[in-house]
Amino acid sequence: MQQSSLKFWLFNGGFLIYLLASQPTAAQIVPDATLPNNSIVSPNCTNCEITGGTTVGNNLFHSFEQFSILTGGTAYFNNAVTIENIISRVTGKSVSNIDGLIRANGAANLLLINPNGIIFGPNASLDIRGSFVASTANSLKFSDGTELSATTTQATPLLTVSVPVGLGFGATPGRIVNRAALVDTNQNPVGLQIQSGKTLALVGGEVSLEGGFLTTPGGRIEVGSVASNNSVSLIPTNQGWVLGYEGIQNFQDISLSQAAFIGSNNFRGADIQIQGRQIRLTEGSQVNSVTQVPQAGNLKVGASESVELVGAPTDLFPTGLFYQVRGDATGEGRTLTIETGRLRVQGGAQVSTGTSGTGRGVDLRVSASELVELVGNSPTRNEPSGLFARVREGATGNGGTLTIKTRRLIVQDGAQVSSDTFGSGRAGDLSVSALESVELVGRTQDNEASGLSASNQGEPEAPGFPVPTGDAGDLEITTRRLVVLGGAQILTVARSGGQGGTLTINASDSVLLSGTGPKPESEEGRSGIFVSAESGANRQAGELNISTGQLTVEDGARISADNLGGPNNIGGNATLNVRQLIIRNGGQVRAGSFGTGPGGILNVNATESVQVIGSRIIGSTTVPSELFTEAQSSGDAGNLNITTRNLSVRNGAQVTVSSTGSGQAGEAGTLVINARSIQLDNSGSISADTKGGGGDITVTSPFLIMRRNSSITTNAEGSNIPGGNITLNTDILVALENSDISANSKEFQGGNVTINAQAIFGTQPRDAKTNESDITATGETKAGTIIINTPDVDPSSGLIQLPENFVDASSLVDRRCSPSNRASRFVVTGSGGLPSSPIAVLSGDAIDVNWVTLPQEKGRGAEEQRSRGAEEDNFIVGSRIVEAQGWVKGPNGEVILTAYPPTATSHNSWQRPIECP
Repeated sequence: MQQSSLKFWLFNGGFLIYLLASQPTAAQIVPDATLPNNSIVSPNCTNCEITGGTTVGNNLFHSFEQFSILTGGTAYFNNAVTIENIISRVTGKSVSNIDGLIRANGAANLLLINPNGIIFGPNASLDIRGSFVASTANSLKFSDGTELSATTTQATPLLTVSVPVGLGFGATPGRIVNRAALVDTNQNPVGLQIQSGKTLALVGGEVSLEGGFLTTPGGRIEVGSVASNNSVSLIPTNQGWVLGYEGIQNFQDISLSQAAFIGSNNFRGADIQIQGRQIRLTEGSQVNSVTQVPQAGNLKVGASESVELVGAPTDLFPTGLFYQVRGDATGEGRTLTIETGRLRVQGGAQVSTGTSGTGRGVDLRVSASELVELVGNSPTRNEPSGLFARVREGATGNGGTLTIKTRRLIVQDGAQVSSDTFGSGRAGDLSVSALESVELVGRTQDNEASGLSASNQGEPEAPGFPVPTGDAGDLEITTRRLVVLGGAQILTVARSGGQGGTLTINASDSVLLSGTGPKPESEEGRSGIFVSAESGANRQAGELNISTGQLTVEDGARISADNLGGPNNIGGNATLNVRQLIIRNGGQVRAGSFGTGPGGILNVNATESVQVIGSRIIGSTTVPSELFTEAQSSGDAGNLNITTRNLSVRNGAQVTVSSTGSGQAGEAGTLVINARSIQLDNSGSISADTKGGGGDITVTSPFLIMRRNSSITTNAEGSNIPGGNITLNTDILVALENSDISANSKEFQGGNVTINAQAIFGTQPRDAKTNESDITATGETKAGTIIINTPDVDPSSGLIQLPENFVDASSLVDRRCSPSNRASRFVVTGSGGLPSSPIAVLSGDAIDVNWVTLPQEKGRGAEEQRSRGAEEDNFIVGSRIVEAQGWVKGPNGEVILTAYPPTATSHNSWQRPIECP
């Protein structure tokens, strides 16, 4: 029984409290007595009419001890219609709590200043046809230099006919809190709203929107938070005022939470400026301008320290900053701008611009002096965190540009930066400038890649719209270091009727592409840089240009410029201008054709070196490190051109051009290499494999060394498909340990092998492959030709056979040059004697003599002593040996060494003079 009574009391007591809370409560609007003509308000009113005050020109001044409107109440400023500015101050010590309606007559602007603080409750609203400024400033400044203070009241204040031009803040500016959350009949946010062409401004210390709304159909919204002893200028415009923060160094914080909203309604757009120290949006809060009128405003967010946008899995709408252009409106010359020290966007939050009509989208500009960090996605909405510029479905207008300037850009865990088109308008260009680094890392649990992209999307996001035909925008990255890890990607893609964009990367120090994502066996699972035209594009893929100091592609990562199908697709060209190119552990660089159109050309220019090394097991497949062009269908592969100082291909790695399509396969490209030295080692290969013709190899290098099952091959397969041709232009060719040069055809005529060399070691032409190092040109129907051009060599006598035991003469050679007599000596130890002078070349008529070692001479200075190997301790010192300078033939045919040069005419020598440093 007692329990039942308690329940009844609790229920009815709670209901009574609800009834009391829901009834209008008397307002607390109390005038003070500081004006020549004081304000007049009925005491304890609910719907309060405010009259009186002091009129000076077109300004009406009110002054209050307290100014609060409790729930359901009204404050009605009954001013004359000729009044332009209603200026109200609160001189007492209490915060203004406003949970009702503020009204004014005519088109008068209303300015309310209360240094103690202002709180707008959930039921707060405005019925004002002019601008509304609410501030916790201490004073209001006028254009004639006068100032109306709310903290220092004079018996006769200086009132003026001038217009307000500034707000002066004291030592401790009060907070402004907005919880105004009324909606219209369509459930669109209203809150505190002013009319088109007017200004709504909240300017104080800390400013918080706790589920509150600030809205306008085509007006201006200002939110500012400043610290102590600052002045904010009020710059008159046709829309009311623009707030200026010139010279202010210390701001305070602004926060939007609980699905707070700042923006436009009725598709009229808004001019929005938010300025503070740390600006934070959470829990589905948005700043959003949507316009379908010709002249839209700008959206600017400025924070001296940081801007943070944080989404949550429970958000119904994404947290973020948005600007959309609809209908025939245009965003030409308009921007969404973020200026801060650090920008962080996470949990599915976004910054986005777009167009869905005939007009151009606005530009998105991000300037963060220290860091831009984009992290993760929204698992409930399946949307990434990031920065986006988009042309929407059905839109014919072009997209706006997306520009990022910062010291470091970090994009990780599935976050993205992209410029896309889903319509017939061209996507905007995407530009990233990071002084220190661009770091792209990882994927989501659903295997969505982190990255940067500019693309033409293949399918509209919503049903009922045509297939997109707009061109993709260009993507440009400028930084010191670019890092792409864990399956992250950079790409430009043409997926439907539009053309692909150009991808340009300028990294002064290095580019590192490394690793794979959760599904490494697929193309989508690799870290990398990709330029492609996909099967539905029917257009050309974009160009790829990379300029850097060191470019490293490793551990399954890939760079590719591909034609992925479509009868009219053309693959884009790829150009790598680097100091060093390193491809290792299953990394790959490719230009390919996978359809009927041709693939692009792959150009590699490396001033120092190109290294292609090793392989890696990815999934269940061993993937070699590879630099290549290929055709897997009827389209022709592009050419591969390599220019470098040193080329090294080893441990199963490959440099290749190929055509592997079935049926009527396309031609393989041509492989051209120009290098000062080339080393192939441990099954390293240079090859051209074809099922559709083509596939020639031209190598130009003074030194070409092949060891341990390495190869240079052209292999043809298919009816009437001849083997490709191989042309080697070199000074010295060394092929050891079963390293082969071959131009073969499995079903037709072998290719031609042409070697232009000064000397060839360790290999020779053969009719078929052996366990030795071979030069072959075999064919099923007819063998190809092998042509070897070496100066002064009789091909019938065979090539030079290297001795089995090598001699390390490095410790026997004095490397100092002798430019004159007696100053120093230049000693050549080895077969063939000495040239006639230090600058002469060893002549072709020099003879072979046995190795000799000159003994140490007594009386020589210690500086001429040379350390020999331990084995020299056993040498016997004999009489002095005079080096031979030439030879002549005696009457019996014997060879006689002479101490003077011969007078016979010399033949050309294969040996080049060695230059002194």
